[in-house]
Amino acid sequence: MPTVLSLGKKTVLFFCLGSCLFSAQARPLPVRLLSDRAYARLVPRKPAPLSPSPLSSPLIPRVLYQEEVVLQNGGQITKLLFYSDEDPANPPLWFHVWEKERRVQAIREEAPEELARLGEKSGHPVRHAWAIPMTFEAREIKHIRIQAEYPVLPVPGRTKTDRFEIYFSRWGWQPSDPDLLFRFDLGPMISAIPCLGRPPTPALLPWLLSSWFTVQPAGYRSSGFTVWWPFRETGEPERCERICVDWYAWYR
Repeated sequence: MPTVLSLGKKTVLFFCLGSCLFSAQARPLPVRLLSDRAYARLVPRKPAPLSPSPLSSPLIPRVLYQEEVVLQNGGQITKLLFYSDEDPANPPLWFHVWEKERRVQAIREEAPEELARLGEKSGHPVRHAWAIPMTFEAREIKHIRIQAEYPVLPVPGRTKTDRFEIYFSRWGWQPSDPDLLFRFDLGPMISAIPCLGRPPTPALLPWLLSSWFTVQPAGYRSSGFTVWWPFRETGEPERCERICVDWYAWYR
């Protein structure tokens, strides 16, 4: 999850995964969120050629994550410290940030106190975050892209079930009404299921979701092998939405 600290006026802000922004002061934030779209793909990875275990799984599932954020500044130059906060239970294997096509250096550091407190209040603990300094010219619109790769974890007490979960937060961002979307593509992993015997068709998705996958929260939409959640204001600005996908781990 990302976060922001204003360097010019010492206004503490937090931009978190899925368009979360929190201001420690009452005055309006000079930078508005226009849209935040997150995309995740569940993909099968091959193990390293020199794997220490000859009995290692032929597939190692991973989640490739990309978040695209559009921000618009007000009428004066603004300096912000942009954070992407990290889930302590499942940190990324790698993490990169771009502003348009320019690579931006991200530094992993201890999460600021305000961000840690918000995480505790929402039920999503935060201990570390990736920090990126940014400068906005007057009325500038910035396009920010975050890319990362995450491992998947076994579900405790269920030896043949794996899980990926992430939090899509909506802290603050008042008074803007941003376009928020989280999209999860299951297609690459579904195509690797050996018992199907042929490339799956989208018509199989309802059966696969009921037999092989459990997708939360409810209310998602689907097209092909992709499920997505369009989020809007809910009157709960400090709420974190938990995106969770469980599936039968046929590969181990």
